[in-house]
Amino acid sequence: MYVSHLPEHRRLQRISGRAREASAPALSKTVQAYLADEPRQPATAVEPATSDDADERRRWGRVSSAGEVIVRRLGGFNFQVALHDLSAGGCRVEMLEPSEAGDNVITRLPQLEPLGSTVCWADGTTTGIRFSRSIHPAVFDLVVARLDAEPAAA
Repeated sequence: MYVSHLPEHRRLQRISGRAREASAPALSKTVQAYLADEPRQPATAVEPATSDDADERRRWGRVSSAGEVIVRRLGGFNFQVALHDLSAGGCRVEMLEPSEAGDNVITRLPQLEPLGSTVCWADGTTTGIRFSRSIHPAVFDLVVARLDAEPAAA
């Protein structure tokens, strides 16, 4: 007797089919957003712009920081560079040599896995880096706390 003829197997197939049909629209939007590499907006997003900061285009609030992060160009060496600003979606660093917008880099924040990143803008050695995936708000708060504690430990 084949398994496909058992009533339990047919019932499982019907339930699985209904579950796929019910979740298909929501799943397809999520998959399409992932494939298009659209950033997901975390809970620490900046409130909508008011009249005072109407030309502010940032999605995430930034925190001024004086720590250091490790940045590596693809195929290059790791460099520990000065961190000036940090947000859940990216950071501003002082590179050792000039970069160009569009360069792919890997950014490593203290005690976190490396983050795939792209150089958004560069002004000499000052460089804006956008993370491929935004940092979760809870993790972002932890990273900020670690960066604030670094100078005291040194």
